[in-house]
Amino acid sequence: MQSKPADLKYHLELSQRMANIGSWEMDLTVDDQDAPQYWSDETFRILGYVPGEIVPTYSAFLNSVHPDDRKEVIAAAEESIRHAKKYDLEQRHLLPDGRTIVTQSVGEVIFDPKTGLPIKLCGAIKDVTESKQAQEALERTGKEMQTLFKNIDEVLYSVDMQEYRVLQMSPACEKVYGYTVQEMTDNPLKWFEVILEEDQHIIHESDPVMRRGDTVVNEHRIRHKDGSIRWLGGRLTPTLDETGKLIRIDGVCVDITARKEAEQALLDSERKYRTLLENSSDGIVVTDRNNSVLFASSSMHRITGYAPDELPQVDIGLLFHPDNQDAMISNLENLFNKPGETARFVSRFRRKDGNWIWLEGVTQNLLHEAAVNGLVTNFRDVTDRIEYEEALRAANVDLKKTNDELDRFVYSVSHDLRAPLASLSGLIELTATETIEPELLEYLTMMKQSVQKLDGFILDILDYSRNSRLTVNKEVIDFHELLKDASEHLKFMSNERSGVDVRWRVSGDTPFQSDNSRLKMIFGNLISNAVRYYNVHEPQPFVEVTVLVSEKEAFIKVADNGVGIDPKLHDKIFDMFYRVSNKSVGSGLGLYIVKEAIEKVDGTMEFSSEPGVGTEFRIRIPNLTG
Repeated sequence: MQSKPADLKYHLELSQRMANIGSWEMDLTVDDQDAPQYWSDETFRILGYVPGEIVPTYSAFLNSVHPDDRKEVIAAAEESIRHAKKYDLEQRHLLPDGRTIVTQSVGEVIFDPKTGLPIKLCGAIKDVTESKQAQEALERTGKEMQTLFKNIDEVLYSVDMQEYRVLQMSPACEKVYGYTVQEMTDNPLKWFEVILEEDQHIIHESDPVMRRGDTVVNEHRIRHKDGSIRWLGGRLTPTLDETGKLIRIDGVCVDITARKEAEQALLDSERKYRTLLENSSDGIVVTDRNNSVLFASSSMHRITGYAPDELPQVDIGLLFHPDNQDAMISNLENLFNKPGETARFVSRFRRKDGNWIWLEGVTQNLLHEAAVNGLVTNFRDVTDRIEYEEALRAANVDLKKTNDELDRFVYSVSHDLRAPLASLSGLIELTATETIEPELLEYLTMMKQSVQKLDGFILDILDYSRNSRLTVNKEVIDFHELLKDASEHLKFMSNERSGVDVRWRVSGDTPFQSDNSRLKMIFGNLISNAVRYYNVHEPQPFVEVTVLVSEKEAFIKVADNGVGIDPKLHDKIFDMFYRVSNKSVGSGLGLYIVKEAIEKVDGTMEFSSEPGVGTEFRIRIPNLTG
C-alpha cells in the first residue's frame, strides 16, 4: 500500500527529530534576505527555536551564525551558487539561550531545466557539537601522549642492523648524551664513541648475547657532550629474521648517574661502618640492671655527644624517645632472664645537643659472665638510612597515587569519548531504517564505519592500558566461552565480512588457569584481524582456531586463508601503531597488544604468513594450575 503524503511528511519529521538533522531551502529567485524561506521543524530546534517561532529567512539564519564565521558562510553559499558546487561547511551558532553549538550544513543548487538558472539552494543541517567535542578530546589526548613521549627522560631508539642506521630516537637523547637526534642519526656510531674506553668491553661482551636473540641489560659510563661523565643503564631487545640473523634492535637507556652516585655513597658508608666495626668504632656500651653505664667506647661519646664522665650519672634508658621507651624496657626485662641471649632494637635517641637520632643495635645478656657482669650493647647511628627509607616509602605512596590517578584518567577519558559515539551510532542506525535513498544510506554507512573505527581505537587504548598496568590474575579459563565471546563481537564488523566462517576446536579436559582478560584480548584481536583481512577472491574464507590444553600449557593455533602478509613486513607488524598501508583499517595496536599480553602471561608466539595463502599464529601459554 502506497504511503500518503502526510504519512511521508510525518516519517520525515520523525527521522529528522531522531537524527537531529534538519532540512532547509533558500529561494534564489528572490533577492531579499528577509524573504520567508523553508525550514523543517528540526532546523528550528537545532537553531534554538520552537518551530514557527520566527520567520525563517536567510538573514535570520545568518544572525544565528557566530560573527567570526559569517563571512565564511556567505562566501561558501555564493561559491556554491556561482559554480554549481556542493555546499558543505561547518559553522558555529549562538543560540537564543546563550549556548554555542557547531553544525554541519550540506546542500546543492537546483537549476531551472528550461532557463538553466539557479532557483533553489536545498540542504540539510546537523548539530555536530558532541562529535566535535569528542574529536577535540581525542586530539588533546594525542597531544598529551606526544608531549609525554617528547619529555620522558628515557631515550627510546630503534636501529636497522642491516643498513646500520637509526630508525627512531626520542628527543631525550639530547638530555642524556648531549647530542641532538639529528647528530645521533647522522653518526650511528656516536653512542659507542662516547662510551669510556674502559667500559667499551661491556658492549663487546653483550654483542654475542644480543645476536642470539636474547635481551641485553647493561650499565656503562659515557662522556657527555658537556664533558661530564655520566652513568647510563639500558635494556636492548634484538629482532632476528627467520634465519636467525639480527635485523633490528629496539632499546631504552636512561641516565642513572644519580642512582650510581647514591649506590657509591651507600658503598662508601658501608665501608666506613665496616672500618668502624673492625676498629671498634661502633658505639659500645655496658650497662647494669639499673641502666647505669659501666663502660662506653670513645665512639659512644662521638655518637651521642656525652662526655665519658657524664654517662655514669645518666639513666641511659631515659635518653630514648618516649614512644620507644616502653618497648626498650620490655625487651631488656625479657633479656634479664635469658643469659647469653640477644635482643635487637631500632629506636630514637636524644643527643646531648637535644637533637634526635636513630640508633640500631643489638644487646646481649652477659650478666652471667664475671668479666663483664652486664648487658653489652653494640649500636650505630642509622639516621640517614631511616630517613632514606621513610623518603622511599613516601615516594612509593606518591607513585601508587599517580598510578591510581592515571587509571582513573584513562577510564574517564574512554567513557566520556565512547558515550557520545554510542549515541551517534544509534542515531545513524535509526536514520538508516527510515530512508531508502542510496546516497544517504552510503553517507550513513560511512559515518557508522568512522564511529566504529574511533570506538575500536578507544577500546584498543583501554586494552593497552589494562595490559600494561594490571597484575596477572590466576583464573580458571573456559576456552569455549572465550571463543564464543570473541565470535559474538564479530557481528559489529561490516556485513561484507559476515561470510567468513569462524570455527574452533578445543581439545583436552585438563583444568587450565591463566589471566582471562588477557586471553580475551589475544583471541579477540587475532580473530578480528583474520576476518578483517579475509581474501575476497577466496570462495570459502575461514578462520580456524585450535586449542590443545595439557597440564603444562595451552597450545593455540589461529589460522586463516586470508590475504596474508608480505614477508618484508613480518618484523614490523607487532610494532605499536604500525599499519600495513594507509588503506588499512584499525588502530595499529591489535597485534602489539597481542604480543604484550602474551609476554605478560609468560607465553610465546610464532607466526608464518604468505600473501594470497593465509596466516598462522602459534601460541603457547603456560598452565598456572597448581
